[in-house]
Amino acid sequence: MYTLKKDISKFSYLNIKDIENKVVIIRSCLNVAVDKDGVMTDATRFYESLPLIKELASKAKKVIVTAHLGRPEKKDKALSFWNVAEKLREELEEDRIEVKLVDTVKDAKASKAKITVLDNIRFFPGEESKDLEARMKFAKELSGLADVFINDAFADYRESASTYDIATLLPSYLGPVFIKEVESLSKFSAPENPFVAVLGGAKLSEKLDALNALVEIADKVIVGGAMAYTLMKAKGIETGKSLIEADKLDIALEIVNKYSEKLLLPVDHLVAQEFKSKSPYEYTETEVIPVDSVAIDIGWNTIRKFKTELSNAKSILWNGPMGVFEWIHSSVGTKEVGSAIASNLDAFTLAGGGDSIAAINQFNLKGFDHISTGGGAMLAFLAYNKFPTLDVIVK
Repeated sequence: MYTLKKDISKFSYLNIKDIENKVVIIRSCLNVAVDKDGVMTDATRFYESLPLIKELASKAKKVIVTAHLGRPEKKDKALSFWNVAEKLREELEEDRIEVKLVDTVKDAKASKAKITVLDNIRFFPGEESKDLEARMKFAKELSGLADVFINDAFADYRESASTYDIATLLPSYLGPVFIKEVESLSKFSAPENPFVAVLGGAKLSEKLDALNALVEIADKVIVGGAMAYTLMKAKGIETGKSLIEADKLDIALEIVNKYSEKLLLPVDHLVAQEFKSKSPYEYTETEVIPVDSVAIDIGWNTIRKFKTELSNAKSILWNGPMGVFEWIHSSVGTKEVGSAIASNLDAFTLAGGGDSIAAINQFNLKGFDHISTGGGAMLAFLAYNKFPTLDVIVK
């Protein structure tokens, strides 16, 4: 797990001197959910980033906002920031702050608007180029726009021109969203016990490093969702037609053998004949999944077992659903486990990841101490003792 080596507050954007005479370039996390036409369907990340953008607009000489949306291979209107720029204009209308969207670095330099939004940074080939010289060239173009750089995009932790390289070229600081994420996740480096981690989702492979880190520091690790079936299969339990990762069975067996006392796996399931929302379904009586069935949620005995463990916890970390929560009949496990975490007022509770946030919104769950919008970044922070975009600033 990542260990902070210095006082992170010393690297806060609040320490920027003479900001009213400075042009600030900020990396925000605006990877919002959009439909096929680019219309924003979930503005969670927008509203998380908004306070800093507004604060800087009131203090700095000029603000240039960079961020990414999706994984475009070329310019695509559906992944353009026209939606973000429009929403910014709406939010800042009363303050009469001009917002301009531009699609070139040259136009960003020429813009007289108080807030200039550079279109989807991944439209620019230098942003994630494998050619480090090309990436650094683009970083130099970006750094030429401003006096200081602020990184408020914890979720975008991988090295790129606008998150990492630019921080080697300009005086650089951390924004409040980034700092809050780090401070909240750092609590798990020395958690109050009992510490219970809850992992779910489709693929064990995507959370393998985080799982290995968590079983070392947690008192119990609850595993649900399809990733549990690979662990069960490794134990020799029949998993029927449920999703498993056959190439990860050897690693899964090592984990269940080494941490059998810490791992809590489902003891019963909700199964369906086919992986379809309208397929007939029923609950099993044991951990065994019938050969002609696919598991789509945890069963009631599992729910009760997991909730008992969670009720006694003093620290809880949750990433990933317990089943196919998008379907009403298979949403029970995720809803019950999520409710048990949120309602434990005696524990420090942190939830993160896109599916977890979607479930929190779907079931209107309240009471979490912190909700992390950076699922992959959250897992990386837990799994490794390095975090490039943090390390480059907190030197």
